[in-house]
Order: sequence, then C-alpha cells, then structure tokens
Amino acid sequence: MKRLFKDFEVAICKTTDLNQALTLASAYGNLLWFADVGIHDAPLVETDLIERCLTMADTSFAATSKERGGVLHIVSEPFMTGGHTRLMEKLASMHAEPVDLLISRQATPDAKAQVCRFFANTRVVSATCPMDALTEMVCLLLSYEKAVLHIHPDDILVVVACGVAKRISGIEVFFVNHADHVFSYGSSVADYYFELSGHGCRVDLTKQIQGRKSFLGIPINVPCGDIAVDFKPEKRAPLLFISAGSDIKYKPRKGFSIFKLVARILDEYPTSTFMVIGSDVKKAFWWWPLKLRYRSRLSIRAHLDFRKYNELVTKADFYVDSHPLPGGTAFAEQFVKGQRCVGLISPVQGYSPADRLKRTDINAVMDSIANYRRDEEVLFAIEKVNAYESVQDRYLKCLYDGQICANPLDSHGDWPGDTAFFEQENGSLKVDIALDTFLLLSRLQRSLACRLFAALSVGKKIKLLAKMMLARKFR
Repeated sequence: MKRLFKDFEVAICKTTDLNQALTLASAYGNLLWFADVGIHDAPLVETDLIERCLTMADTSFAATSKERGGVLHIVSEPFMTGGHTRLMEKLASMHAEPVDLLISRQATPDAKAQVCRFFANTRVVSATCPMDALTEMVCLLLSYEKAVLHIHPDDILVVVACGVAKRISGIEVFFVNHADHVFSYGSSVADYYFELSGHGCRVDLTKQIQGRKSFLGIPINVPCGDIAVDFKPEKRAPLLFISAGSDIKYKPRKGFSIFKLVARILDEYPTSTFMVIGSDVKKAFWWWPLKLRYRSRLSIRAHLDFRKYNELVTKADFYVDSHPLPGGTAFAEQFVKGQRCVGLISPVQGYSPADRLKRTDINAVMDSIANYRRDEEVLFAIEKVNAYESVQDRYLKCLYDGQICANPLDSHGDWPGDTAFFEQENGSLKVDIALDTFLLLSRLQRSLACRLFAALSVGKKIKLLAKMMLARKFR
C-alpha cells in the first residue's frame, strides 16, 4: 500500500508545471489526511517544491522586501465550531501586542467576523492560481519576523510559502500541530514544532521533523470552584449520564467501543438515563441497537448551541468521556467545572492529566461510579499543564526566547496508548475518499488514480461510484 502512496510523491516531483505540482501535492495531502497508511509527513515533497519555487525569488519576491517586524498567524480556514479555531484565538490573545492573521483559503462571513475580534489585521488570500497565491503569501511573509501556523494537514501552499520566505528573509516558523494524530505537511519548515498531547508526541516520532520540539498544551479556563465531592449513588436513583462528541468519536474501531459501558450503566442503574450530545442518530447507525433496546432512556441529540449544551451538562450526575476517541480537553474542562467525570481509557490518549480519572475496563469504570472519589491531585495537574496562564508562559517563552519545554503528558516508559490506532490495516483500503480529491487525482495522474481505486475495498468503491453518479446528476 505504501508503494502506491510513494509513487504519488514521485509523480509530484516529476510534474514540471509548478501549478499542477502544487495542486497534486495538495490532493495527495488530503488523501493521506483521511487514509492513514503509516505515512505522517512528506518532507521530500516539501523541500522539492520549495527549491523549485525559489527559482522565482529573484524576479517575484526580492523586490517586495521591506522592514520586518511582528507576528503573523496563518490559518487555512477558520470555523465557528470545533476546538482548532478556538485554540488559535486563545494563542492570539496571549500576545502583549495585537497580531495579524492570514487566511490562506476561505472563510464564511460569520467565521471571519469571529476571528477578526482577536487580530489587529485579517487578510484572506485573494489569488486562486496556486503560484499566484504562493507569491501573494510570500510577499506578505517577508514583512514579518515570525509566523505561527494553524493550517490544515494538506495546506502545502502555506508550507512552501514559509519555506521560500525563510530562505529569503530568515523568518521564524512555529507550527501548532492541531491534527497531531494524522498526516500533515510542515515537518521540514517549522523552526519550532509545538506538541499538544502525549499521543501527538509519539506520532511525531514517525516524522522527519527538522526543527525543535516543544510542548505547548491546549489551554482551558480553570474556574475557582470546588470539584465534585465524594458520591455513592443509589442503584434506583434517577441519575443522568451525559457524554458529548461527534459521530466518529463513538464509531467502534479495532474492537473498541463505548456501547457495553452504556448498556452496563443503564442496566445497573435502571431508572437512569444516558444522553449523547453531538451525534446524529440518523447517520450513526452504530447507535441503533442500543437505541432500540433502551428507547427513551438513551437520548442521542445532534449539535446543540453552547448555552444549551452547558445547561444540560450542569444537570448531569456523571460526565462520561467519548470512546474509542476521547474528547480531548473537553473531558478536563468538565472536571474543573465541578462535574463527576468517568470513562474508559482510550488508545488515543495524553491530552490532559484528566486521563487519570478514566479506567482500563468496564468493571473499574462501574466501580468509579459507585464509589466516586474527589481527586484534587488531578485538578492540580490540570492547572499545571492546561491552565491558560501555564500555556501562555510556555508559548511566549518559546516564541520570543526560544525556550523549549518537555512534554509532561508523554510516558517515557511503557506507552499504554496506540499510535497506530488510525492506521489502515493490511488488505483493501477501507477509507472514504473525497470526491473532489479523487477527480483531481484522476485528472492529473490517471494511472495512479486507477491504482488507488483498485486498492479500495468493495464497499468504498461502491460509495465513491455513488458519489460520482450523484455529482453528474446534479451538475
């Protein structure tokens, strides 16, 4: 399987037209973003494209050099929901002076208005042709001393632009690796590569990162309230258990799922209810057997606005982390707000010290519910690792003084997590491929696209063909 993907890299390097090469590289990055075959970066693609684009430096970029200063944050596309954009906003607010933002792709009016509140100046790349967009970004980068990247894993244009700007002006590049569990461009250009989790730290060992690694962490607000006290619920008590996360966080994978735990809770506490927030029961068919079994006692709701979500969670007797994929720092946020937090340890772990509240098996989780204990040590650890002031201190010291921090969430002994949890197992490729990506690959590298289609499982072939038919019907 890896041979096919490596052949895509060769094809990128052999594509003489730079516009086509950059477009192909972006499609390749998007493919690997969703098809984990054990390839988590592509430094050879990055360096090849940077060297080739540098040939334009004398004519296109040199004349734009001017006085340099300040920090430029770069995001591929900001969103109204999710934690990635919120992390960028928090980091921007940590600066003593206002900083600027460049949006490399697009932004909805609402999303742009939202992020503008955190930046002095916000620009969106206007060019649509890859080389024109690259030139536009390089010309802007040459007027800054530092760039902080919050890019999508497939945003090769920003990576190449930073590589070219570094060679011309020496701009420092800091990479905030939001999607630290999947493939991402950027390993060859970042002077400092920020870690957000113990899991990401381990995945990074599979990459050829050229810069220095430093732990950053995900900041959360730690209120000055009391954590949940000891609690021994009655078996017949009408308890409310709440869990939150998108569909994919609950989809069973490699033998891991949350369903036996949910069933055990509802059986042992027969007047209790279990609510899942953020999942669409119409599409997430893996919930259907439990829903039919427990009916109204299992409530599955789609995304709620932030106010309504908070209102419901505050009424919960227990907050259960999503599984097999955890909620990241959302679990820690509920704990510091005073919620009783329990859950199963995930193969994808190390996003906050709140992992210590979770257990390895269902029996142990049930025991933690039946005999819930106040844990102040976990609260102190969360404050040290994830409190806003702690993250700010690490961030600014690295950005302005070059100080790096070790990762307190990475176990240097026996690692209990699974860094290959997302990796495609041997056999047919069982991943969904974006239709736009496949059509683009077909246009630029037809033979490789055919090989890719042949490598897909029967079910994924049918799904991709159905997408094509629907696209033609509504064209």
